[in-house]
Amino acid sequence: MSKRADKPALVQDIMSKKLVSADADSSAREMAQLMAEKGVSSVILKDGGRIVGILTERDLARNVCAKDGRASKTPATAIMSMPVQTIGKSAAVEVAAKMMADGGIRHLAVEDGKKTIVGMVTATDLARHLRKRLDVSGPELEILEVLYWD
Repeated sequence: MSKRADKPALVQDIMSKKLVSADADSSAREMAQLMAEKGVSSVILKDGGRIVGILTERDLARNVCAKDGRASKTPATAIMSMPVQTIGKSAAVEVAAKMMADGGIRHLAVEDGKKTIVGMVTATDLARHLRKRLDVSGPELEILEVLYWD
C-alpha cells in the first residue's frame, strides 16, 4: 500500500537547512521574537561559537508561559534543552523517528561528517515525509494534515 522507493530516505532528504542560532546570553523574549521573525520552532544557542543548547517553542511554552514568567527577564540558558541531540545526515529517517520518539523530543540537529550542524529535522519534517510516502486517505490523512499543514 505504500509508495516506498527502493532505497530508504535519509535525514538529509527531509531536514530543514534553515538553521537559526543565537548567543546564549539572549533572553527568552529575544529568542521568541527571533523564532517568529525567521519562521522556525527552535534556535541553537551558542557561547563563543560553541553550541551549549537548543531553545524550542515547547521550552518557551512550558518554562515561561505556563509559569507566568517574564520572558524579557528569563535567560534563554535557564530554559534551554541540553545537550543538543544530534543525528548524522546520512542516517535513515526511521532512525531519526525512533530517536525522537524514544527521547520525547521534536527537534534533532543534523550533523555532517565533520560534526558540524548543517540542519534540523523536526516532528513536522517527519509528518511531511510520511504524508508523501504513504498512500493514505480518510481519517489517516486528516491526522497527518493536523501534524503538518501546508
